Amino acid sequence: MDSTLSSGIKIVKLFMQIQLRSFVCLLSILWASLSYAQSLTLTPTEQAYIQANPVVTMCIDPDWLPFEAIDNQGKHVGLSADFMQEYSKLIGVEIRLVPTKTWSESIAKAKARTCDILSMLNTSPEREQYLNFTDPYVTGAVVIVSNSDVLYLNGLSSLSGKKLALPKNYIYESLIKRDYPEIEIVYTNTQYEALKLVSTGKAYATIGTQITVLRDLQALATQNVKVAGFTEYKTVLRVGVRKDDPVLLSVFSKAVAALPLQRQNEILQSWYSVKVEQQTNYRFIFQLIGVFALLLFFGFMRYRGIRRFNQALKEKNIELKRLSQTDHLTGVYNRLKTDECIKEEITRCERYARSFVVILFDIDHFKAINDRYGHQVGDQVLCEISRVVQENIRQSDVLGRWGGEEFMVVCPELDNDSAGQLAEKLRELIETYPFSHQVRVTASFGVTEFQSEDRPTDILRRADERLYEAKGLGRNCVSIG
Repeated sequence: MDSTLSSGIKIVKLFMQIQLRSFVCLLSILWASLSYAQSLTLTPTEQAYIQANPVVTMCIDPDWLPFEAIDNQGKHVGLSADFMQEYSKLIGVEIRLVPTKTWSESIAKAKARTCDILSMLNTSPEREQYLNFTDPYVTGAVVIVSNSDVLYLNGLSSLSGKKLALPKNYIYESLIKRDYPEIEIVYTNTQYEALKLVSTGKAYATIGTQITVLRDLQALATQNVKVAGFTEYKTVLRVGVRKDDPVLLSVFSKAVAALPLQRQNEILQSWYSVKVEQQTNYRFIFQLIGVFALLLFFGFMRYRGIRRFNQALKEKNIELKRLSQTDHLTGVYNRLKTDECIKEEITRCERYARSFVVILFDIDHFKAINDRYGHQVGDQVLCEISRVVQENIRQSDVLGRWGGEEFMVVCPELDNDSAGQLAEKLRELIETYPFSHQVRVTASFGVTEFQSEDRPTDILRRADERLYEAKGLGRNCVSIG
């Protein structure tokens, strides 16, 4: 009896050990599936190079957020900082910042080989004389910024004979000199300084990557400049490696290719004004009631966590799309989305022989409201007008903030007569609405109907002409044509 009991106990212990080892193995497999490799597959030559060169020196653009910058404590921050941290772990070297005060100084140090790498830049024939480049790891659109009075700029050809403010040694300098020699370039140290020249009227326009331009426009805190169009250029950012070091280029190229797409997206989202919140519970408390029950519980919790994470990621992506299409102050569509709606309506009308109307309206003497009551009251007026108009147009109509105190309503299936009646109704509502702080507000309206073979620039030009005609007639009226 005792022998049988002892044998039974041994069998149970052996069974428990086997199941526990299986559980530990399952944990290891799960951890491996959620982590990415922290090292690269390097050749013997590359491994020897890393051992002999454990420190890589780096120069950056010190004032180019959110892409990169040097903060007040002398620390490298921005998109490139997060990417370089990942590349440093993958390669197994220290990437050490070489401080500079301007991008021109960083370029000079790269040419003198004081820096082994430039963290983030476009390629060009001139730069290829002293740098090699990895594949790109960040891309972006390049926009034109001009005064708010400029309705629309159809590419860089619209700037012929005009002054374009541009930071010295930016890639666009050589491209514009090559493609648009008739544009006069006014040099600055930073993109922010270029925007200030446009704001003060010392330059007609400037260009820059869309995300950095939007960030600097917010910092400038003025309503007299806006994004007025797009260029044909794209920002395609890579790591630049000194020309005389092909082994270092090979190592960084492997690091750029090896960084998982999920981690790249996390970095990009964290700097595109959408903060993805993730909480990781490092305390895993459980009681060992039974190996099978524990495995079932663990599998259930893993499934639940993945489902919650996917739902949160889906919600954040929806929010990111909404932010990219709406005006941050009024909540209505922004200029880029409204312009997209006009193009869609033109395509629809051409296909089905239908019609639509554009109503462009402008708040009369808005600067006087800001000067008298302050910009906070002015912002409140913009929000209240957006709400009044949104509540009194059809669901199929599209309201967008065109820039500053200008708004646009895109009205499918309407002609000039019916849209003129709608514009007159909106004008009367604005004139009689009890705005905050007892501010009296009126608006001028320009109305124009789509015509066969119209391009977006044609219908926008006519709407702008009708708006200025309404202003010339004494404001607070509607001009149709």
